[in-house]
Amino acid sequence: MKRTEPTERDTGGIGRRRLLSAIGGSAVAAALAGCSTLLSDGGGQQSGDGGDSGGSIPEEPIQAGLLTFTKGAPGVLGIQAQRGAELAVQRINEAGGIGGQRRIELDVVDEGSNPLDSYNQFIEEGKEVTFGPISSGTHSQIAPEVEKNEVVNVGTDGTVTTLYEETVPDPTYSFRFQNYDIMEVVTMAREAVERIGADEIETVAGVNPGYSFGEDEMRVFKQAITKLTGAEVVYEGFPELGASDMSNHITSINSEQPDVTFSSLWGGDVTTFVRQASANDMFDNTTVFGTTLYSAAGDVPADALAGTDIYSGSRNYYWGHPALGNWQPGRELFDAATAQDGVTVPTAHYMSGYGAVTAWATAVEKAIDLLGTYPSQGQIAQMLEGHGFFTPAGYHNMAEDHQGSSNSFAGAMVYDDDLGAARLDDVNIYSAAETAPPPGVAGSAWLDSWSS
Repeated sequence: MKRTEPTERDTGGIGRRRLLSAIGGSAVAAALAGCSTLLSDGGGQQSGDGGDSGGSIPEEPIQAGLLTFTKGAPGVLGIQAQRGAELAVQRINEAGGIGGQRRIELDVVDEGSNPLDSYNQFIEEGKEVTFGPISSGTHSQIAPEVEKNEVVNVGTDGTVTTLYEETVPDPTYSFRFQNYDIMEVVTMAREAVERIGADEIETVAGVNPGYSFGEDEMRVFKQAITKLTGAEVVYEGFPELGASDMSNHITSINSEQPDVTFSSLWGGDVTTFVRQASANDMFDNTTVFGTTLYSAAGDVPADALAGTDIYSGSRNYYWGHPALGNWQPGRELFDAATAQDGVTVPTAHYMSGYGAVTAWATAVEKAIDLLGTYPSQGQIAQMLEGHGFFTPAGYHNMAEDHQGSSNSFAGAMVYDDDLGAARLDDVNIYSAAETAPPPGVAGSAWLDSWSS
């Protein structure tokens, strides 16, 4: 079954004329959209207004902080976000800086065991903007502090569904670029229906990380898939992070033979699970649909994916869509990303870093254009609400509730020998309108409102 792809309006597909109209004359916005060459004159200088350089914009560099995982098991996500943020900063600086004269100096700190202390250190050092974190637990800790400190933070990840429903239900300075948990889970529930058919899904199982993230993802998936298909949940397993033996979960799945097995395993746990599942013929008994399996794209070996039946999501970005040969900004981003240390292929977490910086930078550029001076923290926050902007992945929107929304992607996870990494095949695209509740509506209430 092949899903009809959304229109240009849905996907953010865009031609040069429309792009130039959308970003105006900002060299920074054009560079971040991946189309800076479109605004270049014959001498290699950027055309258009780079901002007011008549003294109303400070000349000193902008001090920024990024909280992410730079090592250990979570580094498979965090380093991607770091490299994406670093490329965005590089492009801003090469385009002349914010407002045509303010370069960004990015300080990257590992989330580690005391992330709140690291965030507070950023504030004590006078950072003008912060980005991150990766962990949902960390995000729940720092979001209230962001509001107290009144310094804009654009989250790269930390995608717990309840962040803007319960933790900071009326945020002013806290924003999140990445599609959040409910969006990626609903994407995969819809993908299961698209691939198999609602009438063919009678039983489902789940194998998810044994902490709040995995528990939250399974809860949302059960709610969504039950509404879409009426399926019965026959097994739920929650292995610890880094578990070396998942055979008990695989044995249970083989015993139940569910039509669908849902998983939000990530990083090295993906390889462990897939290897052991293949060795025990699990893919003869079920089809796996996962939200974050593709996070292991650069690490999962070819033999682990051979003969598997796996579909994975890729949150707000998949490097292979639009096709790199047809979409020059995507081609340039892919080439730049894979030249960076630690990036085999850029994943959705790469775009979370790139996009968070882009959201903030283009909002500031817009404020400078409107005000004729450098904006305050409150003015930047106001500009971010409802802010739409482009990256090489397409169009993104920061909704009024401070939650970013973008198209999401899903496809069959296969190994590409030429690439030396996994890729997604036969990709489907889902618009935010299909995967996210309206602003101000709780995710659980939205799912409850679906007709069964």
